[in-house]
Amino acid sequence: MGLFDKIFKAVPEEDKLSKQESFAGIALAMAGADGSIAQSEWDGICSYLRRLRLYDNFSGPAFDKMFDKLFRILKNQGASALVACSVEGLPEDMKLTAFACAVDIALADGVVEDEEKEIINQLAESLQIPEDTAVSIIEVLIIKNKA
Repeated sequence: MGLFDKIFKAVPEEDKLSKQESFAGIALAMAGADGSIAQSEWDGICSYLRRLRLYDNFSGPAFDKMFDKLFRILKNQGASALVACSVEGLPEDMKLTAFACAVDIALADGVVEDEEKEIINQLAESLQIPEDTAVSIIEVLIIKNKA
């Protein structure tokens, strides 16, 4: 990687994300990977976040502020950039959960687009999830989403 690559790949300070923003950012990047967010994908994001202790202290306005920031990054820089920002702020103990959430969201509308596959691959690599673990997670979520 050259010097300019290091400078331009650095996450701008205003795009640095908290662990809550990072988890939600991964989910949103997956949902928005194909250029639109289906209602089932949005519902999946909301359902996941409501169940996590990570968001116990989040109010309606806090969620609005968080998603405004994440949508800005997604719109201006794309899903891959949102993943990169999100991975940087995600704690180690949340990586598998975030990956599983993203895969579940990709499967929610019944079709996994090529762009979504790319994000899943980028996530597995960026989060350093072993291939056999990633495959197992995907297989279980395919079974879950058949019903």
